[in-house]
Amino acid sequence: METWKIKPVFDRKKKATPEKSAKVEIEIKFSRTERKWISTDIELYSNQWDGEFVVRHAKFKQLNKAITQYVKKFDDIIKNIRKEGKDINLKNFNIFYNEKHVKSKSSFLDFAYDELQRRDLKWSTKRAHLIALEALKRSGVIKTFDDITPENIALFDRFIRREDPTRGQTTIHGYHKRIKPYINEALRLGLIEDTPYRVFKDKHGRYKTRQPLTMDELQSIRNIELNDRQLQKVRDQFIFQCYTGLSWVDLYMFDYDRCTVEHNGVAYIDGERIKTGTKFYTPILTPAMEILKKYDYKFTVPTVQSFNRSLKIIAELIGLKKPLTSHIARHTFATTVVLANDVPIETLSKMLGHTKVSVTQVYAKILNSSVEKHAEKLNSII
Repeated sequence: METWKIKPVFDRKKKATPEKSAKVEIEIKFSRTERKWISTDIELYSNQWDGEFVVRHAKFKQLNKAITQYVKKFDDIIKNIRKEGKDINLKNFNIFYNEKHVKSKSSFLDFAYDELQRRDLKWSTKRAHLIALEALKRSGVIKTFDDITPENIALFDRFIRREDPTRGQTTIHGYHKRIKPYINEALRLGLIEDTPYRVFKDKHGRYKTRQPLTMDELQSIRNIELNDRQLQKVRDQFIFQCYTGLSWVDLYMFDYDRCTVEHNGVAYIDGERIKTGTKFYTPILTPAMEILKKYDYKFTVPTVQSFNRSLKIIAELIGLKKPLTSHIARHTFATTVVLANDVPIETLSKMLGHTKVSVTQVYAKILNSSVEKHAEKLNSII
């Protein structure tokens, strides 16, 4: 009699720690030599898994339920294989799994959302893909597989430009780049006959240099009186970014107890960047520590869209002409807070979690004031 075994497996590659997360996968064992692992969208730290269930997680009940549903879904597929009198093996499972995956989708968007969940992507990458798919959904131009045409891709391109005129060509290209994998997968499965991107060509665009805040501008943001509580929180979290170099996603995931160490009386953030997985080590400077204490060392961070909308309001209130977004904080930290105070760029690279100084140079701009300061020093020597 044919048997199979399905069970959840956490951290199959043994990389998780209390500070570094790993995915839960579903292992399907057909025989001693045949097995398959299917990734879920559930990520945990090593202390949040007890060998069988999710523990010590704010949403442990929902996550355990989701895992149970995954197991049932795959068990049902195998039972259907047996019902049709076919051998229960990896080959037949893949055939039935892909057929179920495709046939259960009534629209391209449903197909794409499901495909996104199946893919083993980093959290930040998955989020970026979701943003692109949500924009495609809002446009309303592509619903079914028959809608995937060069003309409709052109309409989608026009929609994302008109929806937010501040989007540059690099951003527009990013939306297309994240839609393409799902169109290519539909093509691979024979759901469409050709890719519209063979006809529609989107340009990459040139990277726009982001302007960091000057110290005066940073002080204006710190000092402005805000009556709205949400604006206050976003302002304070932005200032925290400016004095630590954290990106929005690293701020969102920041946990003081888990992410900090102390050395010679100074607290440091010692962790890994969510986006790249690289290590970074940066001091929590006094202005950042003051904000942490104000919020009892815990942040409730809104979505990046809401965060940036609040920053736009703050920029208008202080009369700031340059764009103000969460990402500007990282540039401000690099340029105004660190390099302007004569910290070597190699040290800054470690603070930002860059593996190459050349990447750090994109963030770091040499201010005129720095040139003037060093000119005075040179004049005094020569």
